[in-house]
Amino acid sequence: MRTESGSECSPAPSRKLNVKLLRQTTFDYDPLNSPEELAAKMPLVVAGTVKDFLPGPVVEEGIPGDRTHHVLMPVRVTERFKGRSAAVVYVKFFQGGIWKKQTPVHSVADFRRGVPKGTRVLLFVSQNTREEWPTIKDRAALPAGTPIYTTHPQGALLGSGLKVIGGMEEINPASRWADPCGLDGIVTRLRAAGYRGGP
Repeated sequence: MRTESGSECSPAPSRKLNVKLLRQTTFDYDPLNSPEELAAKMPLVVAGTVKDFLPGPVVEEGIPGDRTHHVLMPVRVTERFKGRSAAVVYVKFFQGGIWKKQTPVHSVADFRRGVPKGTRVLLFVSQNTREEWPTIKDRAALPAGTPIYTTHPQGALLGSGLKVIGGMEEINPASRWADPCGLDGIVTRLRAAGYRGGP
C-alpha cells in the first residue's frame, strides 16, 4: 500500500484479535488527539510483542471480601521511545467479575485467546508504584521489585496487518490515532516527533 506522501507501507502479519476483555473498564478522562500528544504525557512509551498473559494480583477494594482480580500481560520490548524499562514489561488489566468462591468469570486462557502470543503492541504506560487498596494475593509471584505498569485509557495499541486496534478504547479510523501504515506508521511518527529512546 502507498500513502498520500508516497511512502510504502509494509503490512505486518494479520492477526485475529478480540480485545473485548481488555475493555471491561470504563473511564472518565479527557481524550488526547494523537499518540504524539499522549507520548508527551506518559513516562514510558515502548513497542514490543505480547509474551503471554498471567494471573495477576487480587486486590481488596475497601469492603472486606470485595475482591478485584487482575491479569498481567508480559510484553517483550523491542523499542523504547521514552523512559527506561526492563526487557519485559508487565501491564495490568482488570480480569472482570467473579463467580461464587471468588472464581473469575474470565480465565487467563480467555485473554490468551483474544490477544495471542506474538501480537505487536505499542504501550503508553506508567509504573503502578502505589496500590490504593491492599493486595490480598500475588498470583504472578514475580521477583521482588518487578515493576507493574498501567496504561492510559488510550495507551494500549495493537497491530494487525495495516490496522491499529485500540486495546482499551475504540479508535476512530478518521482520527490521528489511526494510520494508513498501521502500527509501523505510528512508530515512524513517534520517531519523527523526537521519541527515539532506542532498543
